[in-house]
Amino acid sequence: MKSWRSRAAAGLAVAAAVVAIPLTAGSAAAEGWEPVGGGPAVYGSLAECEAEAAQLKADGTYKDARCYTDEKGWVFLEVLR
Repeated sequence: MKSWRSRAAAGLAVAAAVVAIPLTAGSAAAEGWEPVGGGPAVYGSLAECEAEAAQLKADGTYKDARCYTDEKGWVFLEVLR
């Protein structure tokens, strides 16, 4: 019969794996994208951010740039170097 310590350790290991797998998969999907700015003090609208993203791509500053809004409605810019 296994001791409670062994069972608790095994349970914690399984719980850690369950949490780590989705976190790792999420960061792999977004690999290469870096947040470079945003928030209410930077962009008043999504259109402002998209205009800057288009300019950064046209200038060749970054390979790609994209904008997104968070749950608060704030606009952020991410770039792909």
